[in-house]
Amino acid sequence: MIIVMLLASVVVAAQDTKLVAGRIIDSVSRSPVIGASVTVSGTTHTTRSNESGAFVISASVGQVLEITHIGYKTQTRPVDADSLLIEMVTTSEDLSDIVVVGYGQQRKASVVAAISSINATALKQTPAANLGIALAGRLPGLSVLQRSGVPGGEQMEFYIRGRSTVNGQQPLILVDGVERDFTALDPREVETISILKDASATAVYGVRGANGVIMVTTRRGHSGKPKIDVTFEQTWQAPTRLPKMTSAYDYAVLRNQVELQDGRQPIYSDEELEHYRTGDFKELYPVRDFVGEFMRDLFPMRRMNVNVSGGNEKMRYFTTVGYLFQEGVFRIEKFPEYDYDPTSKANRVNFRSNFDIDINKSLKMFLNISGYMQKKNDPVVVPNNGAYLNDINAYSTVIGSLLQTPNNYHNDVTPDGEVLSTYLKGGNINNVPYGMLNRSGFRNTLTNQVTATLGATQSLGFITKGLSARVIASYDNTAVNQQVRQRTFQLYEAKRHPTNPDSVIYERTGTNPNSTLSDAQAQSQWNLLNIDASINYARSFGDHDITAMALFNRYQRVINIQLPFNYIGYVGRITYGFKDKYLAEANFGYNGSEQFAPGHKMGFFPSLSVGWVASQENFLKDAAPWLTFAKIRASYGQVGNDNMNGARFAFLTLWNGSLESQIGNEQLVWEKANKLNLGLETRLFRDFSLEADVFYERRNNILIPADGLVPTGMFGTGGVFVSGILPKINAGEIENRGFEVSAAYKKLIGNDFRFDVRLNGAYNKNKVLYLSEVMLPEEYAYRTRSTGLPLGQYFGYKTAGFFNSEQDILDWYDQSGIGATPKPGDLKYMDMNGDGVITDADMVPLGSPEFPAWTFGAATSIQFKGFDFSMMWQGVAERSYLITGQRFFETYNFNEWHKEAWSQQRYEAGLPITYPRLDPGSSASKLPSDFWNADGSYIRLRNLEVGYTLNKKLSGKIGSSAVRIYANGLNLLTFDRYPVKYQDPEQNGGLLYPVFKAYNIGLNVTF
Repeated sequence: MIIVMLLASVVVAAQDTKLVAGRIIDSVSRSPVIGASVTVSGTTHTTRSNESGAFVISASVGQVLEITHIGYKTQTRPVDADSLLIEMVTTSEDLSDIVVVGYGQQRKASVVAAISSINATALKQTPAANLGIALAGRLPGLSVLQRSGVPGGEQMEFYIRGRSTVNGQQPLILVDGVERDFTALDPREVETISILKDASATAVYGVRGANGVIMVTTRRGHSGKPKIDVTFEQTWQAPTRLPKMTSAYDYAVLRNQVELQDGRQPIYSDEELEHYRTGDFKELYPVRDFVGEFMRDLFPMRRMNVNVSGGNEKMRYFTTVGYLFQEGVFRIEKFPEYDYDPTSKANRVNFRSNFDIDINKSLKMFLNISGYMQKKNDPVVVPNNGAYLNDINAYSTVIGSLLQTPNNYHNDVTPDGEVLSTYLKGGNINNVPYGMLNRSGFRNTLTNQVTATLGATQSLGFITKGLSARVIASYDNTAVNQQVRQRTFQLYEAKRHPTNPDSVIYERTGTNPNSTLSDAQAQSQWNLLNIDASINYARSFGDHDITAMALFNRYQRVINIQLPFNYIGYVGRITYGFKDKYLAEANFGYNGSEQFAPGHKMGFFPSLSVGWVASQENFLKDAAPWLTFAKIRASYGQVGNDNMNGARFAFLTLWNGSLESQIGNEQLVWEKANKLNLGLETRLFRDFSLEADVFYERRNNILIPADGLVPTGMFGTGGVFVSGILPKINAGEIENRGFEVSAAYKKLIGNDFRFDVRLNGAYNKNKVLYLSEVMLPEEYAYRTRSTGLPLGQYFGYKTAGFFNSEQDILDWYDQSGIGATPKPGDLKYMDMNGDGVITDADMVPLGSPEFPAWTFGAATSIQFKGFDFSMMWQGVAERSYLITGQRFFETYNFNEWHKEAWSQQRYEAGLPITYPRLDPGSSASKLPSDFWNADGSYIRLRNLEVGYTLNKKLSGKIGSSAVRIYANGLNLLTFDRYPVKYQDPEQNGGLLYPVFKAYNIGLNVTF
């Protein structure tokens, strides 16, 4: 009888159980609330709302659903219908964000560290192959500099709160908690990117946290029916700037000008000048535009992405595949004899699958598998020289050749297809643009990367409520295979026919033959193993909230056959909150690095931070009801840096035969960054937010050479000093201070109009306190070149215009000792130390360092019904750049700027003079000076996007829930103070691969 009753009750319960669907929205904005937790009260049965705010859960009539989300008031709803619409009301804090912190997550309202974050929406607005480009100007305190635009090999530099050391300054980069490069990620697989700035945020990374941390979190799945998202983009890229070289005719005129002003006969006759002017005999008198002919105005990039997400209460998944194709700036021709393609281009496929699995009510696991495959193609450029089988050296050589080859030097090929040059190049095949790009062969670089992370969290509530254990293991493998097919080529020179002046003959020049293609292979690989194991505790006792974590970390990276790079560490954190009003947090990292000798490998890095949520005080609620949220926080701690610019095991003494090649220092330790941060976070009238931070950092123990401590020549150290093997010491000290401000205002007007404005700005200034610098003699105007000054401070001469006559030279200070004897048209240097002569003792600081003191960004977005518009400006200020090199100087060639160079004729005619006397062989006017020190400030329209989302009726006709078409652009406008626009202001080298602007159209379809 009892068994029958039990069976009956089970049947009845089964009949009452049903699937309840619902949608969760914000009560004010009516937008979906994503990630809200929906739990059947009194059970462990739970799910989360998806990107549309929808959820599905099994429940019985009469049971109660409990809906929670950080930043919203908890709601309960009885199961009395098959479909529910739940409107969530924000709490007084109105802060619903979850912030990713070191080894965990925290509610934004309770964070007492300096952390800034950005979601993926802004990242998708940037049509760039490298995800890092999308971050410029988005986050206060993060400086992003793009140095090069090589397809598949962009050079990016990231700095958090400026520079504080002369050693490695790049931040630690983590993807889902594991040290990985993020620049090759597809933006549609990213959820958020955060930067951790102060000691409270980075102390847990101990010996590697001093330069800050960039944390990338990828997307995860949701419960509900599968969602399919498809995106296609077509982009056209173009160099932001290229140098403007003079025409064949203008070059010849300026070349004659140089000869005449130096008392020599002109090189080009009137007849030759006329041929260059008219272009009527190009076989012998070429009329070229090397930069314009070999560097394209527009070149394509395409991107496709498909992602699928969904799941149920037990398992959720997010899977994505992305494809990117990008061509380079150089115009290439296939070589028909061998039918190979040296085009600069890259193809990349990204993939990712993130799984979350609830094994049972107490054990949860996740698995992340991701990676990319990239095939990159480039010309060899310089054959049979391994030093040029990389992008920097190879493309710098090509660009250098284009800039230094005058437009009247030579054509590309003979009528028979042989490569042309001129005797002026001495038969050097490594200085002939056509041959370097089209006849030297190609290099094909295949990169394969696979990363895997497996994690499990086990509730230990049977021991005590709130206790859990977590283990994460990661393994990455990256393999690079390069195939090099290379050859040399014969050069020919065009000459006038000896008996027929109207025709041309071609004679061989140089010694290189037309060789066959040789084949070479190169392989490299590296792998990473990372293990984190932690015990976590989170519990509330009335008004008290406590969390704690104790973690062990083991990290190993193996590169080819090198000794492994090893780190080991212990991490601890405890947080305390009282009534969500008074907050405190203590963190520490106890880490070890293999960089140092036994007994000095481990270091302790603590931090302490406190916060006060003033808006929770009753007296403030009554006095300032418009103050939705206000929090004051402070932190202080110490973090380390063991990045020694690639040098390993500096504590070892190394020998080369019977000679010491390195004198070790067994007392070496890591750099120590002592960081103080004060912050304020406010929200006014719910719609306006303002955050501000001020910070101070003192970096000591900086690893520097002991040059200033060991007199040259003592005990034979002269030779050691020259060879650079003196032991390094932990003696450098640098301080860095500054502030950051960000403000945002977002408003929903009615149901159709929404706008969002965000501004951020940051300022930081560093100063060298000690770098073992040797004081210069007393006669120097400045006796130091670094102490007391910012890192990277330029030094040079003050100028006072040009010498306009020989008498000017006689009446001025003698400056022949610092270069060639001056001539009319050269720069006049000022006597800064008052000794009556110009020497290097007169050098003074020039402008600001190349790294900017000010960084800022401004973004706005507007949505009206189906239309959307966004725009973002980014810029820097208090920055200088020392103009030098082939883009600007007349060392080998002339550019348009040189047409306004000083000459006696221009001076006497009163014409504008903006450049010194042309003299390719002289350095008299090319010394570092304020004339060449340009203001490096700039502001640029980083992004602009316009889009339209079809109404549901139209999109539904193809079975889609949403269809959006859009157009956007990158680096569309740039305003700066360079005297000539021959180089992108982000670049710091004259021969770097150009930075691009881009025009993009896209289509996004969601099913």
